[in-house]
Amino acid sequence: MITPGDIEAAEFKKVALGYSCDEVDTFLDKVIADFEKLYRDNSKMIEKAKGQDELIKYYKDLEDTIRNSIVRSEKNAEETKKNAQVEASQIVKAAEQQAKDLLLDAQKQLYQLESRILALKTEYEAVKGKLKMMLETQLNMLSQYELENISKDKE
Repeated sequence: MITPGDIEAAEFKKVALGYSCDEVDTFLDKVIADFEKLYRDNSKMIEKAKGQDELIKYYKDLEDTIRNSIVRSEKNAEETKKNAQVEASQIVKAAEQQAKDLLLDAQKQLYQLESRILALKTEYEAVKGKLKMMLETQLNMLSQYELENISKDKE
């Protein structure tokens, strides 16, 4: 690329017929000034573009990092959800088993109580029968005693 210095250092052959050297020099001075400004502006724009490219690369890297973080977060959320479901299932199974065990224990206790009640009823009936027989015996003895006393009194 041609630089402003190249334009300033350029020399041309002088010919008899041609353009006015003063006019050409004046025009070239204007071209040099404008070209220097354009050259500086272009250099600034190139530097600015490099900075923008670096910024774009930074933001693309940041976007990739965020995207990867989101993917990891989604995976972690799914894994956490899956683990929670497994744990909930285990808790439900344990609770169901505990309920079954409690029900079985309650049924055993009920059976034992019913057996005990039946045994107590049987024992009650037996004691009642013995007591009735004993009272009847006592009544018979009392009646016989009275009969004997009445007979003795009559004699």
